[in-house]
Amino acid sequence: METMIVTGAGSGIGHALTRRLLGEGFHVSAWDTDPGELTGANDENLDFREIDVRDSGAMDDAVAAAVARTGRIAGLASCAAIYRSVPFLELTEDDWDAHLSINLKGSLLACQAVLPTMLEQKSGSIVLFSSSIARRGAPESTAYAATKGGVLGLGRAIALDHARAGIRANIISPGITDTPQPRGNLTEEDIYGRAEHIPLGRIGMPDDMVEAALFLLGDDASFVTGQDIRINGGAGLF
Repeated sequence: METMIVTGAGSGIGHALTRRLLGEGFHVSAWDTDPGELTGANDENLDFREIDVRDSGAMDDAVAAAVARTGRIAGLASCAAIYRSVPFLELTEDDWDAHLSINLKGSLLACQAVLPTMLEQKSGSIVLFSSSIARRGAPESTAYAATKGGVLGLGRAIALDHARAGIRANIISPGITDTPQPRGNLTEEDIYGRAEHIPLGRIGMPDDMVEAALFLLGDDASFVTGQDIRINGGAGLF
């Protein structure tokens, strides 16, 4: 058995991916500041860790525990992120620093936690989560857009630095998705109203992102690295 690590596993895409990986027979080291939707989960292959992705020491310890249990880290999916809608001139240093430290630095630290083991194995797959907002922007989303743009660069740099060692790194950029994150800033009517501007006629669901993550984490994507997979129903095509 191999371990998959998922950050932001308590809700949204991270939770959906954790459940799917367990169903695929992986041991999952699930990290989040709160178990959320994993509360009460009873699966011997699930190891929930209460971890803030700004805590590099806690992540190092969790990786060591996973290696002790299964011997291998097959992949990392870095889903943990925050999104706070703030008008540009009202954006405070605290708002900026929170987005930077969780969305971008948190992804960096999670990758640094798993890479030594992956380098020793000479294998491993990393999937980072950016956003369609990284490219097109969005009103009152400066900090989120900037940090998710940084994730694109981070993923490509990791891919180039470690390709010869057999490690792949890719990025998924979701469009609007039915998760708790947009509900912190939009009404239900606003969220589902976005479907009108999406060629496929609906907003994304967590499972749409999970399918792409499973592909990128798995052997079928053995020749795929440094790519940004945009899963948005065709948004932006017109």
